[in-house]
Amino acid sequence: MQKKYSEMNRQIKTKIKKLRTEKGLSQTEMADRLNITRTAYHNIESGESYSWARYLSEILDIFGTSPKDFFSDIHGNVINQSNFTTGAIGYVETLHQENREIYEKLLAAKDEQIALLKDLLEKKPAI
Repeated sequence: MQKKYSEMNRQIKTKIKKLRTEKGLSQTEMADRLNITRTAYHNIESGESYSWARYLSEILDIFGTSPKDFFSDIHGNVINQSNFTTGAIGYVETLHQENREIYEKLLAAKDEQIALLKDLLEKKPAI
């Protein structure tokens, strides 16, 4: 389960790095365009962070590519939806069951941390 998600993340970070180098951009330039630190951007490209998803729209704009083209060679994560009445085409990344389970575990861990911190604050002696 985690292996599948890790493989997808590896493919995405590799694709981001490839497109960045093809555009002749440095990591610092990408970080500036995304309004994040160079370290935060480095973590995206190195696979240490999954936060590429948070910046996906901006990343696609920088590279001048559509979600369909970006994900076309990445482990079948894209569904094409067409609306013929408006002519609009949207692309939605599917959320696999494995990823949903990982997100649920992360959210539960976050909630536990928040509860722990609230408990510590309540027990903290007044200064």
